[in-house]
Amino acid sequence: MCTRPLRFALFSFFIFLVSSNAGVLCRAQAPVDPSLPPAPLPHAAFFSLFPSYEVVKDPTRPVPPLTARQKLQIASRKTFAPALPIDSLFVAGFDQATNLGPAYVQGWGAFGERVGYNAANFTTKSLLAFGVVPAAFHQDPRYFRMGTGSKKKRVLWVLRSQVIAFSDRGTPMPNYGKLLGYAASTAISNLYMPRKSVSFGGDVEGYSIKFGVSIGVGLVREFDLARFIHKPRKVGD
Repeated sequence: MCTRPLRFALFSFFIFLVSSNAGVLCRAQAPVDPSLPPAPLPHAAFFSLFPSYEVVKDPTRPVPPLTARQKLQIASRKTFAPALPIDSLFVAGFDQATNLGPAYVQGWGAFGERVGYNAANFTTKSLLAFGVVPAAFHQDPRYFRMGTGSKKKRVLWVLRSQVIAFSDRGTPMPNYGKLLGYAASTAISNLYMPRKSVSFGGDVEGYSIKFGVSIGVGLVREFDLARFIHKPRKVGD
């Protein structure tokens, strides 16, 4: 059974692994070019779990920086995405079946509380990690694909992206959106979860889970695994 101390150790190892390889993977793949004029965000397919507006797919073409409004727009799109209730229901069902997560009881009433908890958790995470914090620190919240190279380097690139991001000027900087945004979201969740579930160990666990999910999504984007889930729409469809 994976205990909280073990999860904390795994998270610490993840930070060490990324830090030790940061120098090897420090080059920008699709650098932000502040001389380019702002461009509109691309649209994502309806009900897409992996929308394209928060990922730079072409590793060879520089992109213009995002405005503060566009960062908040990304956050709002993630917050009000049609997939959000699906995610909340799925995670709530998993927590109910395995009795993981906050210490709610069983039954339909508790299931509704779990759905509400997860929806609020997803909302604060999106607003803070992709909108408010990146706008405040002039950080680009998008994921920049490496696209080529060995699988090991690309996996390390995904891990690196969790703690190192790009500024609006295209220079590497700490990924404050996730480092601080996830921490703030985890702290806020203490306000609406059962009091007996609030603890430092629980906060570390919740913080680590957010990074775990982010790494999984990053791998899907880096290796373009979403193509096995749905086909991209053609222009005019």
